[in-house]
Amino acid sequence: MFTLLGAGLVLTDILSVGVAATPFSSWLLLLTTVGVLVVLWRLFVRPPALAAPVAAMAKAAAPRQLEIQSLQRLVQIVQHGQTSGEVYSMLLESAVQTVQADAAWLVLLPDHTKVEAGKAVQYYNISPAQAAELQSRLSSHTLPDGEYITNDLNSRLGFEGAPQAFRSLMQLPLQGLQFDYGTLYLLKAEPNTFDSDDLSILQTFTSQAVLSIENLELVRTSLENQRTQEELKIASQVQDSLIPKNLPTDNWFEISSHSLAAKEVGGDFYDFLHLPGRRLAVIIGDVSGKGVTAAFHMAQMKGIFHSLMQENPLAKNERDKFPVPSRFMAQANAALTHCLEKSSFITSSLYIIDYEQGGFVFARAGHCHTLYYHALREEVFYFESTGLGLGIIRNESYEKHIKNQFYDYSPGDVMVIYTDGIVEARGGNGTDEYGEDRLKLRLEESYFQEAEAIKSSILADLNGFTNGFPIHDDQTLLVIKFKSAQPPQ
Repeated sequence: MFTLLGAGLVLTDILSVGVAATPFSSWLLLLTTVGVLVVLWRLFVRPPALAAPVAAMAKAAAPRQLEIQSLQRLVQIVQHGQTSGEVYSMLLESAVQTVQADAAWLVLLPDHTKVEAGKAVQYYNISPAQAAELQSRLSSHTLPDGEYITNDLNSRLGFEGAPQAFRSLMQLPLQGLQFDYGTLYLLKAEPNTFDSDDLSILQTFTSQAVLSIENLELVRTSLENQRTQEELKIASQVQDSLIPKNLPTDNWFEISSHSLAAKEVGGDFYDFLHLPGRRLAVIIGDVSGKGVTAAFHMAQMKGIFHSLMQENPLAKNERDKFPVPSRFMAQANAALTHCLEKSSFITSSLYIIDYEQGGFVFARAGHCHTLYYHALREEVFYFESTGLGLGIIRNESYEKHIKNQFYDYSPGDVMVIYTDGIVEARGGNGTDEYGEDRLKLRLEESYFQEAEAIKSSILADLNGFTNGFPIHDDQTLLVIKFKSAQPPQ
């Protein structure tokens, strides 16, 4: 929701100077900021529990695209001139809906959140006097570091002899590396009603909110300076914050990554999610086109990944709690139907690697073929799987064009995942392409090395081939190597 404020501020600037006079980078920053909203939205909203099992099943079966549509509605509200105070009110209401709180209030620090002092506190179903009294009592006896839930306020120090209308409390700070931005307080009437799931979701929310605040500061800096080149650099930093910096680590595998945009911002994306049962979801994709529009859809697609790869509480077993890759692609295609321009599409591949079972399943939505080295057969090959890009067919028949492919890996196997900016890089006289054959040859020569060394070998050869030619398309390369020494079962 802090990102919503960023979008509102950028739009205010655009409206004040006029559309024609607005710098190119202001539009860029607006689109990138709105894209980040998709990531936050799934963290804020989860459906309320229903008493009847039939109703619960119906609710769970509702398309997840409703979440995306709700996000679009919120963005439209901001675009129509919503004030910062109203945006923070919506933030508070969304947090309340997430944990089904009975009351709440949000305290913001004006110096760091850039809100007016009179709007620095927002309330839900609680009077300012009640909130002030509670906050006074809470400040006299703070919780130990790392504790955020009070199961029964009547038993907490500072509340003796003063029975409370609200018994359960969750208080979460909004903390950055340099500043404290405020505190979110959520209340329930009954004791012992906040659980670890509530805490986990809202902790994720607060960390994302702080990231949005700090990105917003970068945006404000660019708007104040009004220097196009610096604005584009800042926008690139904002987008760079969406690219995973801390790669998954485990004693079962190695991962090395490379990403380079053809312009200040690009349309390539990749991400990881740890799933229960020692499983890892890996996604890579490429938005058609480059620059502003591609950057927006890149952020949007990453958000859809986080939204759809969520646990289904009604699943009968652990491994059915998350969508298989083909189902994910169908849901993502439906979510993008009203977001992508008619001329745009997204290619993507999703892999779910299961380290306990020693295999993986993946689906390819028109993306580059996966390059693979099989250690037992000592063979390098491409997976020849089929699948249409997202947005090419915009109806329910799309799911017929996406198939899952299962594969058992062996210790020492290597998977190379990439975007077409790698194989279509130009060299020679400027028209020759690097190509799949040359990429395959590099893996045949380097498969025995660690993932980082394999990646470096490919990039060194790629740079030698292009020989100073500027890249004309975004480049992304992921190398995953399954280690030969597996941990004990």
